[in-house]
Amino acid sequence: ASGRNTGLTTLAQSYDTGDLTGAVVGNVDTLVMNIPKGSQIVDIVIDQVVASVTGTTTVSIGNATGGAQLMAAVVTTAGGRFRGTTTDTTVYLRNATGTATLTAGRFIVTVEYIQRTDAGLQNPAAV
Repeated sequence: ASGRNTGLTTLAQSYDTGDLTGAVVGNVDTLVMNIPKGSQIVDIVIDQVVASVTGTTTVSIGNATGGAQLMAAVVTTAGGRFRGTTTDTTVYLRNATGTATLTAGRFIVTVEYIQRTDAGLQNPAAV
């Protein structure tokens, strides 16, 4: 029947910082993933799975080094879940460590997206 099975699959990529122990005060900009051209980001989630100890962590997500276009800087030090905005772009992360060298900390960034054609069109268009 027309209209059946024409939905799109939601995909995800994750970036895990690993143990942040020893991170010194300053900014670290990292290209964390390239989503397929034309894809649309539907959700960005940061899970601070180990609270930062001694120093602070502030995380922003952008489409360029040091940017915050996808998620404004948010203090993640105490842990928890944080969400960004949606769009279609390359994804960079900035982790700003402040106040002191960290003795613990870890977070995971997950970006969910719908893959489309390079022109941003739904594929398949219909069944």
